[in-house]
Amino acid sequence: MRYSVKIDDKEFDIDIEYKSEKYYATINGKEVIIESHQLADSRSIMLLNNKSFEVDVRSNGYDNAKTVFVLGQEIPVEIENYNLAQLKKKAGMSSTAKMDLSLKAPMPGLVLEFKVAVGDTVKKGDPLVIIEAMKMENVIKASGDAVIESIAIDAGQSVEKGDLILEFAKNE
Repeated sequence: MRYSVKIDDKEFDIDIEYKSEKYYATINGKEVIIESHQLADSRSIMLLNNKSFEVDVRSNGYDNAKTVFVLGQEIPVEIENYNLAQLKKKAGMSSTAKMDLSLKAPMPGLVLEFKVAVGDTVKKGDPLVIIEAMKMENVIKASGDAVIESIAIDAGQSVEKGDLILEFAKNE
């Protein structure tokens, strides 16, 4: 299966083949061997070229946008069938998803610190909040440009997956 993957403004051509309980991926021409062991619905332990990573991939709805949590980082990713992405590109269409105007907890944890306040303007990738989960600090970043409209909880408060953390006013 071949995919077009976009992280920030970088595009990756990824071709994946599964055989003998391993994934053989070619990423922009470079080969990588991946072993994956599922821990939960969206969490896996992955062995990439003999390095182990815990990876959590979450869907952001019914579009191509996903959020990958790895090494304490939140990485917004767009994944699309390679051929469809190329057709859209030729037709001048964008595959960029619209930004969700609310930030919900991607995992249960403790809100350690807010990096923003109501009224702040944020750019895509700016840190918003730090959530401690499973003894790891996870930096949750803005998925697009926006203004912080409201903050629904306080630092030091526990959250469950899906709890509202803050709301954005679109920065147009």
